Amino acid sequence: MIGSRFLAGCFSLSFLVVSTVRADPTYTVHVFATGSAVSSTAPDSVTYGDGSLWIAYQNGADSAGASGSSTVVRYSPSGAVLNTWTIKGNVDGLNIDPTSGLVWALQNNDGNSALTVINPITNATTPYTYGNTYTNVANRGFDDLVFSHGNAFISETNPASGADAVIVRLTTGLHSPLQISPILNSTFSGTNLATGLPTSVTITDSDSLKLATSGVLALTGEADQKIAFISNPGTASQTETFLSLLGTNGLAITGNPDDTIFPNATGGYFYIADTGANTVYRITATGLAPGSVYIDVGDEFGILGTTTGIVTPILTGVSPHGADFVPFAPSVPEPSTMSLTLAGIFLFGILLIIKLRVSDYKTSARF
Repeated sequence: MIGSRFLAGCFSLSFLVVSTVRADPTYTVHVFATGSAVSSTAPDSVTYGDGSLWIAYQNGADSAGASGSSTVVRYSPSGAVLNTWTIKGNVDGLNIDPTSGLVWALQNNDGNSALTVINPITNATTPYTYGNTYTNVANRGFDDLVFSHGNAFISETNPASGADAVIVRLTTGLHSPLQISPILNSTFSGTNLATGLPTSVTITDSDSLKLATSGVLALTGEADQKIAFISNPGTASQTETFLSLLGTNGLAITGNPDDTIFPNATGGYFYIADTGANTVYRITATGLAPGSVYIDVGDEFGILGTTTGIVTPILTGVSPHGADFVPFAPSVPEPSTMSLTLAGIFLFGILLIIKLRVSDYKTSARF
């Protein structure tokens, strides 16, 4: 009876809850890689996949493909160079198809656009060309891409009018000629997230295209200093919202925005390509708030107020552009002191019951 009461007490202890308070985010900046180490310059696009970090160095190549070539580098998580590829023209968009693992490198964002795909297993490259649905005129090309629900969405640059597309969807498989169809035009109706009011908005300088953890697309209007958010992209229920970007003084930001990043964990690494510094930084971040959004603007990388548009910097560089977030690798947590204490009490209770029952058996055996 004594043992039973003790064991019940042990079980009640196991339901104790220890409350925790979320600390403010912490950021620690380190140099991850430099262009000089791979004889390249101007790191731009950054993406993580296939267990590696991929960086496109533009090397001053012409953005319409008239001259020059880019270098795509595959790094291990520790920063070791695993392989490099030379791709003709200016690689301004880099992403990995989550279904196939193939690496897509968009070439020449200001005209004569093309696509090169890297096989990360064989290291082979395959070139692709666009078909007649791409209007190849001066300054028009493809800048960035994301994959979502089996679709490839691509940002198209420099619209000449409000009726020109700024986001398109690939409508063919991965074979030449690649064909596209528009899902968002330069001028559209959207809700201003800072005011809650619907209005007409125009993106004249479409650039970076990123995917939020919720499946929403985020399109950067670089010279427009705006971010457009597209929900249910390419469907009949597609809707748009947007934010005008502001500095911490509440005025229009200084400098142009580029990549928008949506961390999918409370801790991990931001990888930032500082084009002007020819350096890729790794920021170790902890205590990130769920739903937080980060963006680079001008010479800063910071957190975006999603109801205000205010960007609060956490890193000041030369000209950060490409960015990505990689959560910490899952690990088995160390047992807490309380867990060990409860386990010890529970084990002690079991041993005590066994001892009492053995004693009762010996006593009854004597009679």
